[in-house]
Amino acid sequence: TVEHIPLERTIGPVVVIDASAKALANRDYLFGPGDFLAWEKTHDRIPAGTIVLLRTGYDRYWPDAVNYLGTAERGDAAIPKLHFPGLAPEGARWLTEQRQIKAVGLDTASIDYGQSTLFESHRILAKGNVPIFENLSGLGGLPPTGATLIALPMKIEGGCGAPLRAVAWLPGR
Repeated sequence: TVEHIPLERTIGPVVVIDASAKALANRDYLFGPGDFLAWEKTHDRIPAGTIVLLRTGYDRYWPDAVNYLGTAERGDAAIPKLHFPGLAPEGARWLTEQRQIKAVGLDTASIDYGQSTLFESHRILAKGNVPIFENLSGLGGLPPTGATLIALPMKIEGGCGAPLRAVAWLPGR
């Protein structure tokens, strides 16, 4: 639950993996191990204890529900109409098992893609005690490495989610 997330998991060095060109071309894009390995070819291995931020570019659409979510409808009937990128279950597994990350965040409404009904990435990350930060904005203003994230969720007793205040610190700026 939210009140048991250690602060050490919500503060730390960041890597930003930008797949916005792919995600903006494919509303159902899923980040996977290939994206992370491609990032590592340019920037070196994602260190253990890092917070990984996934940039889709969808924060540009907020608060326009049709562009941000794929539909302005709500409720069960809207689920088949939701279209926004997320993290593939194999990507969640790879990050937790191969890179031992602190946390993961992205600039869409959910870590699982829009039409997910199984929420596999949520479950994989939760099992690995990896906090998830959703609906982030401004990831395009961060460098691929070198920033520190401070992401403080409201301590809601028994809560499985909470509002989050997230800020990035860039040394020398």
